[in-house]
Amino acid sequence: MIQKFLSSLSDKEKRYLYIASFIVLIALVDRFFLAPVLNRIELIEDEIKQEKVSILRDTKFLLYKDKILKESKIFDKYFSKEAKDPDVINAEFLSTLEKLATESKVNLVKSSPLSPKQYDGYAQYYASLDCIGNLKDIMQFMYSIDTSKELLKVISFNLSPKRGGNGKINASMTISKLLVEPVPSDE
Repeated sequence: MIQKFLSSLSDKEKRYLYIASFIVLIALVDRFFLAPVLNRIELIEDEIKQEKVSILRDTKFLLYKDKILKESKIFDKYFSKEAKDPDVINAEFLSTLEKLATESKVNLVKSSPLSPKQYDGYAQYYASLDCIGNLKDIMQFMYSIDTSKELLKVISFNLSPKRGGNGKINASMTISKLLVEPVPSDE
C-alpha cells in the first residue's frame, strides 16, 4: 500500500514528501528527546547556581568561625547550664542584691521576690527592694546593679528623704534579672 502510494508520486512530490518526513522526524526528536534533556540540563544548572550561592554563604560563616566562637564564649555565661527551681533562682538573685548593697554601703530594709514572667527562651525575675543610705551610696548601688556581670537592671525606683534629716535617703526599687533558659543538647 505504501509502495503503491510512493510509486504513484512524481519525483518532485517524492522530494517534498521526504523533506516533510524529515522535518516531522526532527520535530518529533526535538519534542520527545531533545527538549526534555535541555530542560533537565537547565534545571541542573539552576541547582548548581543555588549551591554555589549556598557554598559562598557557608564559606563566609567559616571565615567568621573564630569570631563567632569567641563571642559565644563571652555570652556563654548568660545561658544557664541547667534548669533550676525558681525558688533557688530567686534566692541567688536576692543574695546577689544583698552583696551589691553591702559593697555600696547601702542598708537593705526589705527585699522580696516578685513573680517571674516566662517568655519563649528566657525568664525574667523581679525583686522589690527598700533600702536606706546616702544619695551617693544609693546611686553607686544602682550603678553596680546595672553594670553587674549578671543580667540585672533597675526597672523603677523611688527616692525620698528620710525623716530626721541626717542626709539619708529611703529608696524603693524594682530590679529585674534576665535568665536565658538552657539550650537543649543534641544528645
